[in-house]
Amino acid sequence: MKHFRFVLATMLTLPLAGSAQTTGSAQKTNSAQTTNSAQTTPDPAAVLQRTGERLLADLKRMPRYTCVQTITRTYYEGKHQFERPSCSSLISAHNARKKKLPVEGWDRLRLEVALVEGNSVYSWVGAPRFTDDTLDKLAGSGPLGSGDFGVFLSGILRRATLVFQAERVVDGSRIFEYSYEMPIGKSSYNVKVPNGWAITGYSGTLLLDPEAADLVRLVVRTDELPPVSSACQATSEVTYKRAPIHQRMVLVPHETRLYTITATGNESMSQTTYANCREYSSTVKMIFNGETTNAGPAATVTPAAEPPAPLPAGLQFKAHITTPLDSDTAAAGDPIEAVLTTPMRGQKKEVIAPAGALLHGRLRAVKSWTGPFDSLQIGMQFESVEIGGRKVPLSAVLYAPPYATFMATNSYRMKFLKPDDSFIGGTFFFNEVHLRPKQLDSEWITVAPSEEKDKK
Repeated sequence: MKHFRFVLATMLTLPLAGSAQTTGSAQKTNSAQTTNSAQTTPDPAAVLQRTGERLLADLKRMPRYTCVQTITRTYYEGKHQFERPSCSSLISAHNARKKKLPVEGWDRLRLEVALVEGNSVYSWVGAPRFTDDTLDKLAGSGPLGSGDFGVFLSGILRRATLVFQAERVVDGSRIFEYSYEMPIGKSSYNVKVPNGWAITGYSGTLLLDPEAADLVRLVVRTDELPPVSSACQATSEVTYKRAPIHQRMVLVPHETRLYTITATGNESMSQTTYANCREYSSTVKMIFNGETTNAGPAATVTPAAEPPAPLPAGLQFKAHITTPLDSDTAAAGDPIEAVLTTPMRGQKKEVIAPAGALLHGRLRAVKSWTGPFDSLQIGMQFESVEIGGRKVPLSAVLYAPPYATFMATNSYRMKFLKPDDSFIGGTFFFNEVHLRPKQLDSEWITVAPSEEKDKK
């Protein structure tokens, strides 16, 4: 499966306080689209003003919230061409196409996202900290976007001119549609390119509920991206709902679909769902350029105990995965646990960790692809082992000769020492549809942290 690295981010530097720029024209709606008489139809400009003020008030509290994202990325294979087509022709072909391209494969990951100082920051679910460089690292070889967690909306309400287009009926409810354009001179939409980031302009629509004065749907479509990018265009479609958090109904994303068109003609669709949205209730560490900031209420700091030293390299062990795994729902980032089925022994055969000791780690890749036969890839990484009641840092790779593979007769499993993603651990390949935890029972060998870069 030929993936591409493509990361989108919107980075706003404006504070979240203030009033909305609610310029709009109350154009005459078509009589066929009007469900009520003119006397009962709300004024579109007034609806935009009232809803914008409410949404900006909501965004003031956004930095106090975090949600878990589950992202399933489906990859579509474009037609092979001898000459590289222009982005404009690829975009036109995509818009005119009546059916989807053939599916090339999919992958899935699960992250935690928070809005901090106007920027979306990420971590693996349950990780002890957020970092500002995590988005690029976690994207792997596929597209990953940010901004739907309030950042896009803030920029549009403050900087763009919104124009009323039409009244629509969606699921039996009256909806007002507004269009907007964000020129590159006002945009804070950044696209990852080989040498850093490039700003792009964008446009789209907002669907508002005039009765509830609330946002229903947001569409963000980039301009044609610069030639140095690996993609031609990206379109985000975000639906919003209100969820109860700390006895308040808070506007949060419900689902996001990110469509991308690559410069080679391949396409992808990333479907993101949100769960476990909550407000910070304790101090949360945010790491920016090595400096720590607090994103929650101040708290008394208790000096931490000296962390244990990582295990030395060269310790061989066998592990049995105890966490139930389902390839239909598992995602990169999910925590896993295992137990040692053999003790870890040092050079003098002394027991460093006994059989039965608990191992902690997480999945680092869950992906599938088609042709010449369907395959499933599971990558996993151990992070620590419990010894004497303490979690000792652990770095390990599958124990096998370099680049060696073998076929297990009972599960048709191939194991590769070197994974195709940059993490320390092991990668398993299957030609089975469903995964069972015992298929991941395997032998490992520890590596020193300084060796990790060479072992990737």
